[in-house]
This record gives sequence, structure tokens and C-alpha cells, in this order.
Amino acid sequence: MQHIAAYLLEARGLSFNTAGKLEDDVAEVILRWLSDKGVSDPARNEGSFNSLTANGQGKFNRSHTVADRGDLEEIRLDEFSKAGQVFTTTLSVTRSPADVSVHVTLSVTNTVSMIAPVPIDPRCPAVVRQLLALDVAWTMNGNRIPVGKSTSLIGEDGATTLLDHLRSSERRMPIVVVSKNDGEILWPWFDQELAYDLAGLAHVVTIDDEASWMLTEEMGKENSCYLGAVRLYWPIVTGGSAAAQFSGSVWTASALLSSDHDGKGALRFRTTLRRKVMSVAALTVVAPIEIRQIKSDAARSRLTELEERATANSEELEIAKMYLVDNEQLKADLAQAKIDIAVLSSRAEAAESALEQIKGAGPDAHPAVADGPTEPKSGDIRYYKKAHSKPAYDVLIEVSGCGHTSWQSASKAEKAKKGVEKLVGRGDWKNIQHCGACTGGGMWKVRW
Repeated sequence: MQHIAAYLLEARGLSFNTAGKLEDDVAEVILRWLSDKGVSDPARNEGSFNSLTANGQGKFNRSHTVADRGDLEEIRLDEFSKAGQVFTTTLSVTRSPADVSVHVTLSVTNTVSMIAPVPIDPRCPAVVRQLLALDVAWTMNGNRIPVGKSTSLIGEDGATTLLDHLRSSERRMPIVVVSKNDGEILWPWFDQELAYDLAGLAHVVTIDDEASWMLTEEMGKENSCYLGAVRLYWPIVTGGSAAAQFSGSVWTASALLSSDHDGKGALRFRTTLRRKVMSVAALTVVAPIEIRQIKSDAARSRLTELEERATANSEELEIAKMYLVDNEQLKADLAQAKIDIAVLSSRAEAAESALEQIKGAGPDAHPAVADGPTEPKSGDIRYYKKAHSKPAYDVLIEVSGCGHTSWQSASKAEKAKKGVEKLVGRGDWKNIQHCGACTGGGMWKVRW
């Protein structure tokens, strides 16, 4: 089984009545979700169904545990795909007098042994989106949960707000920053689409040119995000070096547009970022301790009932006690193993980020700086891609090329020519051509 994502929604410090109402609202959301999946009677404890969303068969089961510390409702839904995989969604809802939490995991299992890469494109479960839509301030470890909408931060005030969040040692969730280039982002609604994909897992903010420059001044070019780049900032790892404090990944506008020769660059990047964040969440989102406590309390209560019915020296009773102790120790060991895996995953992610920076730039440069155009020399051939259009000119970004050979004359491309002049600061090229095969916006080949 491969775990591919995990979510944790917490509402703590509630009044008794508010916690009870929220528990009822969560139960209603889950029933509606099961019904949308194709379950005819979602109130049952188990059953099979024809999945309406996975185009295959499915089954579900639920269990309810009551203890002195609170209640635990567990739901597992399995959906069988025609590709020979089982996609499993599990929900654990805990309720104590003042707290309500929902822990959700996604996993996939092959039904047939096969040594071959299997493409998996995980998405935020519909039940998580429906829970986020409830009128409650969900948190995770004291941090506000993102509900799937991006935030626009403008100017110095916006940069100050972003800096405070990035530098906070209390931050427990990643932040994705989408920067503007000449007042526009790379693709229309790109920031909103990323926020939708990362609902429950990461905050998405958009910054303008002024905020980008202030970010650069405060954090340095190596940690900044500007000229249409997108940057993922993981939470700060305390006790590390200054460079490790802002570990993450950066994608320059040049790199993003270079892969957009067919108009699907935005979709590919959304998939890449979604997989990246979800895979880390699968290892690092820890289930609430109340789940284990409620199960342990319930097991001890059943053991007490057994003691009252059995003789003091009953062999069965001693075996039950032994299994209870062993089971609690195994659960504790498993929880510690998950923490150790999360630490190793964090270190691996930081190392991967550092490697990306080394590959993406020379010894004296950084990936986020690579978007700036370099001065062309006589005889150079450069490629420029249209990011967006202004009334008087096209906003272009230098890219690595598209790999096509369908170059056509561009004698009438006045806005593109003005865009090249504005980007490079020169208009003394020898020849400019347009790619007739690219569909993801204008691609221009310029011979200087």
C-alpha cells in the first residue's frame, strides 16, 4: 500500500454545544459524500456499491468507538479501478467535550503484482472540500487551514505580511508564492487553480512586482520569487542553517514556459506541485493522539468487564492483558516510526531543493535570478515566449526553445517585436521568426 496524501482538520477549545453541533455537521457531510459516491444507504455500517466517480466497484465500512475521553467514528471507502488498483480513503472523526478533529488519508494498492511505474494523479477528496466549506475555523497544530482560495499581497504592506509568515517558527504549513511579471501572472487564474488543488495543505499567495522587490531586498535573491516565478516555501526547520530555513523549490517563468509548447504547461505544473505537497503530507501529517487514546480506553473498559465476569486467575484474562499491553506498545512504536520517516523526508526534501538550485544556476547565481534575460551577442540565436499581452506590446520571457522546426516569417508581429525590444533593450536583430507548431502562446526565434 502506498500512502499518497493526508489531511488533518482540528477545531479545539469549543463549547460543549458547539462541539456537538460540529460533530453532527461533520456526520452529515460524510453521509452526503458517501451518497455522492454511489452508496444507496450511507447510514449502514458496511456495504458495496457501484462507484459513480471512479467508474468501478466499491465497498465501505464504518465503526464507532465510545470511551470516557470521547467518541471515535472511523470510515473506510475502497474504490476498485479498471487499471487493477484499489484507492482507499479513510476518515477518523474524534469528538471530546471541547474538541472535534477529522483525519483523512488517501492510499493506493495494486491488486496484481507488477514491477512497473504506475501513474497516480491524486486530488483533494471531495469530502475534505465539503468539510472546509463548513462554518468553522479549522486549524492544524494551531495553524489556520487553507480553504482553497489564493490571497493577493500587494506592495510593501503585502510583502511585510508575507515575510512575517515565512519567517515564523510557528508556521506548520507550506506557502506557495506566485509572482507577477509586468503586472500579470503566467497563466490566467493560475493562482486560484493552485489554491484549489492544494486546499487543506498549503497557502497560495500572489505578489506584485513591488512586493517581489521588497522580498528580494529582505531575503536575498536566492530566497526570493519574482518575474513570474513560482516558489514553494516549506515551514522553517529550527536549528538549521540560514539557507535551510527557506528550503523548498522554485520554478522560474522561463522553465515553466519552456514546457508549454502545447498549451498544457499549467496543467502539468499543477500535477507536479500537487504530487509534491501531497506526498510530503502523507508522511508528515500525524493522526490526532485522541484516536489511540479512545481505542485504548475502550479496550481497557472491555478488559474490566471481562475481569468482572472471569475468575481472578483466568488464563484467558492474562492473555487479554498481555495483548492489550503489546498492542499499545506497537501503536506507540508505529507513531514514532512515522515521526522518524517524516524527519528523513524533510531532510531529503531540503537536499533535493539544494540540488535543484545547484543544477539550475552557476556557482554565483540562483534559480530565481535565471529569469532575467542575458545580453545577446552577434550571431546568437535566442528564443522568447509570450507570457501575456499589453495594449502596446507583448510581455516576453527568454526560454530554452520548443524543439519544433516550423519557423515562419514574422514580418507583421509588431507587438512581439516591441516586446523583444522592451525585454532586451535592443532592436538590432538580424531575423525574427514565429513557431507555427506551438499552441501554448507565441514562441519567437531571434537571430542577433
